[in-house]
Amino acid sequence: MRRRTARKQAFLALYQSDVTERPLGATVARWREYRGSMDEYAVGLLRGVEAEKESLDGLLSEVSEGWPVHRMGAVERSILRLGLYEMLHVEDVPPEVAVGEAVELAKGFSGDEAPAFVGGVLRGAEGRVHGGVSHG
Repeated sequence: MRRRTARKQAFLALYQSDVTERPLGATVARWREYRGSMDEYAVGLLRGVEAEKESLDGLLSEVSEGWPVHRMGAVERSILRLGLYEMLHVEDVPPEVAVGEAVELAKGFSGDEAPAFVGGVLRGAEGRVHGGVSHG
């Protein structure tokens, strides 16, 4: 359950940084000022997403046919970046868990169509990266 909370924290910081167009570091500093500490797993996810943002966005644009990343809603874009980063770069999180957690975030923070969109894009990315083989 701790990681689910950390993912939520990371999503909220990514989203806030995106919509305010402020650097992620400033967003995290503001978080800590107003909300206290941030889970270390969340901080690691944020650092990773920030470091890999270009490659994540490139892959997301490839697999979300007709929906370049810049045209996606900020909520979906933040969830997709987070989920894809976790799928590709966090070794102890199986891809299907990363997809499931991203879909849950979409259910909680976006519209009715978002969970299917997020799940479809991430499964497409997994298929492209891992050749459709599940690692779990």
